[in-house]
Amino acid sequence: MRRVLHGLLLGGSEGHVSQICEQGETCKSQHSPDRHMGNHSEKGQGESSHRSRGMKGNIETIQQKIPLEQALSSYNDCATLIEHQRIHTMGQTFYCSDCGKSFSRRSNLSRHQKIHTAEPRLSSADCGRSFSESSDLVRHRRIHTEEKTFICSDCGESFRWKSHLNLHRRIHTGEKSFICSDCGKSFGWNSHLNLHRRIHTGEKPYSCSDCGKSFRGRTHLLNHMTIHTGEKPFSCSDCGKSYCRRSYLVVHKRIHTGEKPFNCSDCGKSFSTSSYLVIHKRIHTGEKPFNCSNCGESFSNSSHLVRHSRIHTGEKP
Repeated sequence: MRRVLHGLLLGGSEGHVSQICEQGETCKSQHSPDRHMGNHSEKGQGESSHRSRGMKGNIETIQQKIPLEQALSSYNDCATLIEHQRIHTMGQTFYCSDCGKSFSRRSNLSRHQKIHTAEPRLSSADCGRSFSESSDLVRHRRIHTEEKTFICSDCGESFRWKSHLNLHRRIHTGEKSFICSDCGKSFGWNSHLNLHRRIHTGEKPYSCSDCGKSFRGRTHLLNHMTIHTGEKPFSCSDCGKSYCRRSYLVVHKRIHTGEKPFNCSDCGKSFSTSSYLVIHKRIHTGEKPFNCSNCGESFSNSSHLVRHSRIHTGEKP
């Protein structure tokens, strides 16, 4: 460790070493040249005066080799020197010479460079993908095992990643920090705000390759595609009913378990899905966001608007 910290050998003797800061400063005592070496060893009292004199003479030689204009600073130990050197790297950007990726810390760059230089020693038994860090492999394996170690204390739903749990908890806390600048509607997730804004812009970037129908969101397209494919890979173990998406199966199974994890903070009524809770809360708020284009009557639920519209169209269900 001493060799790494000092790193600069002058005078041809292993014992006669001094660290020179990359910015031109020397690691020496504030009071005497001998004191610095004492900070690295508790053996100073037992060693000969000959060695002490040799160190002193050698440090004086080192100091002669450093230009005066470099404004030497003094440090009592190498820990202080290391702390000082961080001042010089603060705010710097470190670039990977192989791929150009940038990092704010040299240690992060060193870890990243293992991708290019180190032979990956850890491989996924499921897909063969290799990793240089065991923590990366552990995270990756959750994809195959579907391990979900982060559990919501309010409803019991589990997640692979803590970040996903934190996002989910906004359903229970009611936090909605993302606000639409067009209509003022607020959302708990930025992705939901971006999806909502397409109502105002009319943007529908996701198109079905079979029929050409366009959708605002990718999930809307995936749900639509099952019309063409008929694929329903997620089956209920209780009744055998199948679904195209796992999330639909999770909601369905609450019919069998009777679970209603979403509670109204105003009246305490419980619901099996968050969407039912949102609709219910409009009873308390009086919100009616669905308007009839024919007569202007408003409704709290889109299904109520559809039923009402049949008055104007004459359509029979």
